[in-house]
Parts: sequence; structure tokens; C-alpha cells
Amino acid sequence: MDQDIFALVGKYGFKALHCRLNEIMRSEYEYLREQFTSEVHVPVAPTIQTPVNTIVMEKQKKPRKQHVKKVKFAPPSLDAALIAEPVVSETDGVELKDVIVIAPTDRQGFRDPKEVKAFQKAAEEAKHNENVAAGIEVAQVLTKDNLKQWIEQEGHTYAWVAREKAGCPDTQVAAMAQMMGIKSGISKRRGIVMGGN
Repeated sequence: MDQDIFALVGKYGFKALHCRLNEIMRSEYEYLREQFTSEVHVPVAPTIQTPVNTIVMEKQKKPRKQHVKKVKFAPPSLDAALIAEPVVSETDGVELKDVIVIAPTDRQGFRDPKEVKAFQKAAEEAKHNENVAAGIEVAQVLTKDNLKQWIEQEGHTYAWVAREKAGCPDTQVAAMAQMMGIKSGISKRRGIVMGGN
């Protein structure tokens, strides 16, 4: 059979063979359909549709949870303590609570780390220029007694010391303090958390 088909394809081509084959199948199908539908003609009883009471159930909306905005707290290098005032408002029977954080005026308004870094760098440069004008060197400011006073006793950060007293990068203050065995409260807490003690 395959040889006969290949011989026909070789003689007439695929397209001609395909078209003729479709014509033959169509005529055979029409003949068979007429034969079987005329002989067996069974009337089909109409289907009766009964009305169905449909109840449309509305989806009950789940009550939306009102989210409380999280407030990022300022870093502990602030000079004054933060004051939190809860603000309560009623909206459609849902109680919302927001916390407004009031920070000292010199740091208020910072939104991203770039602003904080720019503020820190500007303050360090200003203090450095002030110290140079007064003839004070960084080594005179970063003594063991001074660092112990500011960091351990008063609880200030390395950044605060760099910004307000020394006029140098806070990394330099941190390195000097650590060489002298002085740790800030934050460093001690991090050590406890990291070490688990």
C-alpha cells in the first residue's frame, strides 16, 4: 500500500493527491449520512426545563484589617530622648492608632541614610574647621579620659563624638576607642546578642 501511495505522490504530487482524496471522502460521507439519517429517524422528545429558583449568594467581604503604620525610630545617637504620643482616631467603627515620633529639631526630617550621612559629614567637617581654627588637634580630643566620659558614662555614640567633639570620621573615633578598650552601649549590646551571653 505504501508503494502505491508513493507512486501516486510521485505521479500527481502531494497537493493534487490531497485535494482529490478530500473530494472522495466528502462524497462518501454525504452518501453515508443520507443513508443512515433517512432510515433511522427517531423523533426526539423535547426536554422540559423546570424553572430553578436561583439564589445569588453574595460573597461576604471579610472585614479589612486596619494596619498600623510602623514608625522607624531614629538611631540611638540622638541627644534627646524620643517622645511618643499615641493618636487615636475612629473611622467606620474601626479604631486606628498611630504613633507620632518627635525627634530633636537638628535631626528631624531625615528620610534616608544618604541624608544622615551627608549631615554627619557636614557636621564633622564644620567641627574639624572649628578645631583647626582653635589650634586643637584630633589626638588632643580623643584621649582615654574624654572617650570614657562621652561614650561609657554619658552614653553617646562614636558618631556623636566625631560630629560634636572631634571633627573626624566616626570610624576613627571607633578605632581609637576600641584600642583603648572603650565600647559604646550599642557595641556592648551587639556583642551580647551576637555572643548569646
